[in-house]
Amino acid sequence: MTNVSKLNSKNKDYKIAYQQLLSVIANLQKDTSRYLIDELLTETEQIMLVKRFAAAYMYSQDYSPYRVSQTLSISTSTANRLYQRYTEGEFQNLLGCIPQKKANEFLLLLEDLILAQVSPRARARLLNRVL
Repeated sequence: MTNVSKLNSKNKDYKIAYQQLLSVIANLQKDTSRYLIDELLTETEQIMLVKRFAAAYMYSQDYSPYRVSQTLSISTSTANRLYQRYTEGEFQNLLGCIPQKKANEFLLLLEDLILAQVSPRARARLLNRVL
């Protein structure tokens, strides 16, 4: 996980800056929004976000923390911590804004990830999907 300095992070100036950043993100166009992620976040941070999102989505599809841990290659403590947040309703808004078509595509990708661990055929299908 990424480490952030705790010094002065409670400052109201950071809260104002955060609100401004949210405003910028909300006004991004569909074709330019990827620049925010690609240019602002490191590769590690991008992977972390994808894994968190995938974990939340998998929990909404009734996957166990153990399965999430194994599928996404995250520690069991991280999977359990994310599951706790999911059961407390922290991801409801995020999961509620995913269009059904995109949700189905994402679920198919996750299923291929799960099956790729045990099946060479699923692994090939996953590679074809990604490439």
